[in-house]
Amino acid sequence: MSSRRHVLIVGCGFPQLGLIRVARDLGFEVSGADLNPRAIGVPLVDHFLQASTGDVAAITAAFRASGAAGIATSGSELALTTTAHAAELLGLPFYADTQTVHRCQAKDAMRAGYLAAGLPVPAFQGCTTVDQARAFVERHGLPVVVKPAHGWGQRGVSKVDDASQLESAFTLACEMSHGGGGAVLEECIVGHEVSVNGWVQDGELRAYCVTDREVFPGTRPLGVMRSEIAPPAIPPDWVERAVDAARKGARALGLLRGPCYSQVAVDAQRAVLFETAARLGGGFDADVTRLCCGVDLYARLLGVAFQDRALEYGGVEHALHPAMVRFLRPTHDCDMRLLSVDGLDRVRAMPGVVDAVVYPEPGEVVPPLLNAARRIGHILLQAKHRDALVALADAAESALSLEYSPV
Repeated sequence: MSSRRHVLIVGCGFPQLGLIRVARDLGFEVSGADLNPRAIGVPLVDHFLQASTGDVAAITAAFRASGAAGIATSGSELALTTTAHAAELLGLPFYADTQTVHRCQAKDAMRAGYLAAGLPVPAFQGCTTVDQARAFVERHGLPVVVKPAHGWGQRGVSKVDDASQLESAFTLACEMSHGGGGAVLEECIVGHEVSVNGWVQDGELRAYCVTDREVFPGTRPLGVMRSEIAPPAIPPDWVERAVDAARKGARALGLLRGPCYSQVAVDAQRAVLFETAARLGGGFDADVTRLCCGVDLYARLLGVAFQDRALEYGGVEHALHPAMVRFLRPTHDCDMRLLSVDGLDRVRAMPGVVDAVVYPEPGEVVPPLLNAARRIGHILLQAKHRDALVALADAAESALSLEYSPV
């Protein structure tokens, strides 16, 4: 019988890849649960259990079958919701209850929490009919952003610049809203986009890493992240303004403990929150944080799961080092079959490249970029200077060649 601590990680996709790796590096026995037996993290776990990350009963059963003593997840709102519910049913330690998780996922509840705390909030409204959506546009004008009431990963998120686009954007958002609830319309927020990555202890957020949030172009889907780059290319007082907004947002939504990932639009006058998530960022934000400042947020998740305060609050913070992640996207607009990947070994051998992965294997059908989950790979990098870092990311991406054929 193994004497290692045994954790069940909910999800084996790229949002959980860093957590799986850190758990293994720390000597944990790792079980992974995912509906997809070909998920990128499956080869790295000790035991794989096929179960949907959106099915509480299936994950609860998987935990019991695994023999694990703790449960954890990262990066995914769907997996977070399921894991929080499963932890409550199983009586396991977890950093947030289901009500707190809900407040950080339901767009209208989140915005209402910001508003109640006196934070800058764009005009917004939850809508269950297209007539309500049209009335919002009549009051506030265009452009507007249309989002699922309960959603993540930019699924069903659109920017509407013309009234003729509104009905289809509203319909898509409603279809993508997890568990129903309609859509949320809000005025467009203008500003420099950053992500704030940190940990909440006793109700106060400590921010460890602030990154520029570069997104892929396009309005549908809107806002799919391409790169997270630390340090951000904004003045120090803008960074402090963004961190202060993230800290107030976490407090407004009742976060008491655990990871906090915030998206903020900041300028010379104010900082406005896009969202506050009670989880690690799904784009290797914790990996960038570890490279940037030395704090391992994955290890902290495992510390919560096993009530190990030394693990939860351990680690030595060092001076900031430039680091980033660059995601890869499919460039086609219809399903295509991946034939080959060339250049991956060359990219991995480049000085400063920490990790490079292409998710689909040759032979798999690769859909277009419909949401954040449809990104097809990533490159994790570090360098001495920000400009050198971005140049390295561009060179590494250019060195990759993916060949496709029609399905």
